[in-house]
Amino acid sequence: MLDAAAFPITSQIAFLTFFHERVIGMLGPLESLGSKSYMTFDGSPVELSWVIPSNVKPGAGVTGRQVRFAIEPIDPETGELLAGVEVLKYFTSREGGLGLVKSDMGVLDWSVIADEFLYSKEDQRRFFVGFDFSRTGEITLKTYYIPLARPSNPSSKSHLWDVDYTPLRSLITTLDASLMDSLDMITSFSEEVDPQYKPRLQILSMDCVPNEVNRLKMYCRPSYGTSWTDARRAFTLGGKLDCPKMDRALEHLETLWNLLFPFAASHSNRQLEEGLELATHGNTCERRSPDHPTGGLLFYYSLVPGSGMILPKIYLPVSRYCPNDEFISGALEKFYALNGGELQERGWVSREVSSAYNHRPLREKCGIFTYVTFALKKNYKWEVTNYFSPEVWE
Repeated sequence: MLDAAAFPITSQIAFLTFFHERVIGMLGPLESLGSKSYMTFDGSPVELSWVIPSNVKPGAGVTGRQVRFAIEPIDPETGELLAGVEVLKYFTSREGGLGLVKSDMGVLDWSVIADEFLYSKEDQRRFFVGFDFSRTGEITLKTYYIPLARPSNPSSKSHLWDVDYTPLRSLITTLDASLMDSLDMITSFSEEVDPQYKPRLQILSMDCVPNEVNRLKMYCRPSYGTSWTDARRAFTLGGKLDCPKMDRALEHLETLWNLLFPFAASHSNRQLEEGLELATHGNTCERRSPDHPTGGLLFYYSLVPGSGMILPKIYLPVSRYCPNDEFISGALEKFYALNGGELQERGWVSREVSSAYNHRPLREKCGIFTYVTFALKKNYKWEVTNYFSPEVWE
């Protein structure tokens, strides 16, 4: 993936060295049963991604492409989950980061605050850490916290699948009070829609960067609703995100939707679940972790300090609703061709994915592609990201 994105060879060597020396040891025991990580359908504790910004032409050797990955840190001997803050402190140390990880003063402030807000000392955390590679050889960390399930007794913390965001107000007050207006807008949307469409909280995330340039991401998954109408409603918060260029971005998102899910095209208003057997021919991705959600649409809402801005992102679960990875590659290639990539050689997406994930044919089934996402960015440009599982337990 780094080579296809034309990263300098010195950066490639540095990143691969870092992965081998510092990351592999946190991927859990090497055993045939696997780790049953929450991160992916198949239980792989690592997920990789690339993003091709909308303002550059896609294809091999394109320098605008970004490469990232995330892991669920797991002890290699015991299989127990590793504590989030301790992992972050290790990676931002000189020894743990090998001098590559950004470790400016205050980069862990938001992560530490969120950890203390969500968990007590005795709680077992469910935590992901992301690694964003830059072409200069630097790595920026991202943190992802999965709240605990709601206990039977009253609690002042936020919990998994909450639709009442009142507890988050105390967290936001501590992080940056300017985020409150954005939270109020999400709350207003949640109060207006029927219960099955409410955005249920699944993950809280932030970057490991100085506070003034950080962001709070709320990952939410409604309990029902997988039609184009449902996707559009949640992506725009019921029309509340009437920001510049939203209509144009929605046109691109609708095109992507129709290419990936022709059996539930936007004009049909069909639920993805209704056509699941037809679309996948019964060959759906096997879920190894009993806790990993198997269906539905996932969204995140990025709250940006000092701006009142909410930037949405939709996660399209292609491993659940598409026939196989070759189909997904073809759909993406058509989408890129419609947006400036028409000069690329036919089949370039399949070739690049097959080169990076060569353990099986793409046409065999789905599962290498996990999600395809569509996001609105700060400059109101849209961005498509492809997420991959290495299927380490296949």
